[in-house]
Amino acid sequence: MVADTIASETLINKSLERVEELLSATYTQHQLETAVNAMCMHVINAGGKRIRPRLAVMSALALPHYNEELHYEKICHIAAAFEMLHTATLVHDDVIDKASMRRGQPTLNDTSGNHAAVLAGDYLFTRCFDLIAYPEEFGVIKALNRTLSELVVGELYQLENEGNSNISYETYYRTIYAKTGVLFELSASAPAIIIKEDSALEAPLREYGRQLGIAFQIKDDMLDYSADAEALGKDPGTDLADGRITLPVLIALNRSNEQEREQLLEDIKEANLEAVKAAIARTNAMQECERQSQEACDKAIACLDVLEDSPYKQGLIAVCKKAVARNS
Repeated sequence: MVADTIASETLINKSLERVEELLSATYTQHQLETAVNAMCMHVINAGGKRIRPRLAVMSALALPHYNEELHYEKICHIAAAFEMLHTATLVHDDVIDKASMRRGQPTLNDTSGNHAAVLAGDYLFTRCFDLIAYPEEFGVIKALNRTLSELVVGELYQLENEGNSNISYETYYRTIYAKTGVLFELSASAPAIIIKEDSALEAPLREYGRQLGIAFQIKDDMLDYSADAEALGKDPGTDLADGRITLPVLIALNRSNEQEREQLLEDIKEANLEAVKAAIARTNAMQECERQSQEACDKAIACLDVLEDSPYKQGLIAVCKKAVARNS
């Protein structure tokens, strides 16, 4: 069993090392392209958890018909494409949010200005499209386009509801699906599109990714009110400062009486972080967030029942458990 685990980790790490090579590749030595590559590498080298490429790699390895000779490069290319897409959206998010820190590093918009950051994000999208074309699989390209559309919709939902204290739970969940779940969904299910013999597993893997995304984003929203700047890699309370009503605040609002709610709405309007955190504590909102995050985690794990047991399936389960247990 130990030998199997070591062998599986070796294969996962081999694939992820190839992903890093693809993320770092420079296409030309043209002076302007070299400059924009340097900006993009500033973001890529800041790290991140690489959850999306890891999902793609482990999902592929967990499939019954995965063949290293046939599928290795295709899977590594799409895994790198998904991380590139994620990185591009972060660069644009930082411009929208006027963020100065990301992953403990200064953001591109902080160091190079908004104009350069937007263009660097656009360039990362082109790199993503180049990587996704490698497998020559129209189904994956179609899935990527749908994902990109949903990501934009998620940002529009969020923008539309900034400062809106009357959003419903349904709107909250729709927004976090479009913001986070949809890319997890793609990462987990795309290997089953490429490996056509396993196409029947695409739907349960897509649902696995969707539920994992819910669990992950709820935890993110909790950390914005519970973690410190060093752990987060950015300033806490960003959601409140930007007028975003996330699940901890939504629960606190719904569990408050009329007088408490009026005061909380005033605190939200003034971005009074300590007062809002006190209301979250008073209403046990964090405990309810924890319950909902764990519920989504359990649903995600149940979706993996369609896979034969393997170290890679266990790795997918471990990603879920880590998503709800993390403190950064």
